[in-house]
Amino acid sequence: MVAGQILRAGGRGGGGRGRSCAFLVTTACVLGRKNRLSSLSYASFGLNAPAAFPSQAFFPLRSPWRPKAPGLVGRGEGRRLFSEEGRDPPSDASEDTIFGKIARGEMKCDKVYEDEKCIAFRDINPVAPTHILVIPKLKISQLSRAEQEVGSKTAQDCLGHLMLVAAQVGREHCPRGCRYVINDGKDGCQSVYHLHVHVIGAKPLSWPPGV
Repeated sequence: MVAGQILRAGGRGGGGRGRSCAFLVTTACVLGRKNRLSSLSYASFGLNAPAAFPSQAFFPLRSPWRPKAPGLVGRGEGRRLFSEEGRDPPSDASEDTIFGKIARGEMKCDKVYEDEKCIAFRDINPVAPTHILVIPKLKISQLSRAEQEVGSKTAQDCLGHLMLVAAQVGREHCPRGCRYVINDGKDGCQSVYHLHVHVIGAKPLSWPPGV
């Protein structure tokens, strides 16, 4: 019933949207992911949510679409796609990003640490029981461009502090060990061009990671 409702809704106003919806529901049913369709998903298509969601209706893990709640970034407060998918860097390295808004306090997040130079918050699409992002408040688009963008001395001070904060977060949230990841550029799977360190752990991790 859910698939039928969404397909009919997608068919109104354009066949492309209908095909998108069919792909989402069909793929989700096959893959059996855990992220269930929410009432927000139904509202996005102008539908009323059923009293109980069928257990077969899920979002696919890598879908480019998620229900969004503007201005909210944090676990349980709406969804934005934080899962890393390599993108070309912007033509203007100073271009604002979602992380810039978080650093300035303009968007909410599930914060675990903050000081005058850094902020750390939980990734809303975690790949492990603990998945925290540590970002500098100073805008640096990529690790490989840090010196070019802010100068050698400032880059050293900022990056040194960033790594020490990441280490502190790792000790506190992953006492048995963790992995620190910095994605850089499209081939390095960077999706948000504001430097960030992934702190991933609270479970045994495999090697090599994502090769």
